[in-house]
Amino acid sequence: MTNTVGVRGPRGAYAKTKQRRRAIAEAALEIVLEKGHRSLITADVAQRAGLSEPGVLYHYPTKDDLLLAALRLSDEFEWSTMPLGESVRRAPARAAESLARINVVRLHTAMFGESSDPAHPAHEYFKERWRAGDERMVESIRRLQAAGTVDSALDPYRASRWIHTAWEGLQLQWLAEQNFDIEAELGSLIERILGVTMEEIDRASKP
Repeated sequence: MTNTVGVRGPRGAYAKTKQRRRAIAEAALEIVLEKGHRSLITADVAQRAGLSEPGVLYHYPTKDDLLLAALRLSDEFEWSTMPLGESVRRAPARAAESLARINVVRLHTAMFGESSDPAHPAHEYFKERWRAGDERMVESIRRLQAAGTVDSALDPYRASRWIHTAWEGLQLQWLAEQNFDIEAELGSLIERILGVTMEEIDRASKP
């Protein structure tokens, strides 16, 4: 993982605070990737981030806050490589690639269940994540409609919800019993939802 701590940016206390929070989030994500979220302890995060344990707790008072920071950073890395308009085409491959980061997927699943409580620190995060994911998927579907590949009568918001629901459901099943190809299954479901083949989507989505 690229260490961004120390990269030049805005000066002053705000910049230092931002850099420290970033360093802590990177350390937390590294531990999750290597050991799983249940193995994360504040002392280890502090050591990796080059800070004191009280310094980490100042920025992230609870373990849930640290784990949420790790999830946000993981999303940032993933979405920074996703060109706008390619969410549909890349969804099956992204579903498979995410399982290579199985510990992040397990963290996501665990916190998603807990976030149903409005008081949980991840409650707003998952609402924001769904909205952001829908915006990207809807834009991708609209481009396919504009290209004449997908029926213009299809509601892109409903289609986006169906695709994300299929993705989450398949991911949960795969975590329980890893006996199917999630990329192939999600691709098949997207074809049924949009009424076109992944090959057609691929051709229409490429620049």
